[in-house]
Amino acid sequence: PTEANCTYFKFFTTGQNAHIFQRTTKKEVNLAAAVIAVLGLTIMALGYLCIIMVLSKGAEFLLRVGAICFGLSGLLLLVSVEVFRHSVQALLERVSSDPPPAPALAYEYSWSLDCGVAAGLILMLGGGCFLLLTLPSWPWGGLCPKQGRRGT
Repeated sequence: PTEANCTYFKFFTTGQNAHIFQRTTKKEVNLAAAVIAVLGLTIMALGYLCIIMVLSKGAEFLLRVGAICFGLSGLLLLVSVEVFRHSVQALLERVSSDPPPAPALAYEYSWSLDCGVAAGLILMLGGGCFLLLTLPSWPWGGLCPKQGRRGT
């Protein structure tokens, strides 16, 4: 009888655990995760513009701005993934506490969540590397001599 409520999932469920598909996550939390992700994407695009300006026009002062944009974008992406994970966790806790005691659901996240976390970490790493490029040359100036200078 419960399989009639889950037409999309009828090939994937036997009907015993179909009660979970009658619940949805909170729209506010999903909307917050989407807004954070879009904001991170916008900041990442600004970082790309800054780096393109540095490479094409030689505007060195935009390198630090681009680095900060990439780092902030990676942080916002990680926050968005965590908000999404929290939303799914809250859904599973609500389903487990329904009146007929439901058996503990075994679940795992898909590879796309791992890709989101990896992208956030790569963005933060890229921002850190660009930030290292903005440091003054005195720490490693002795290791990399200027091209115009010849040793005598």
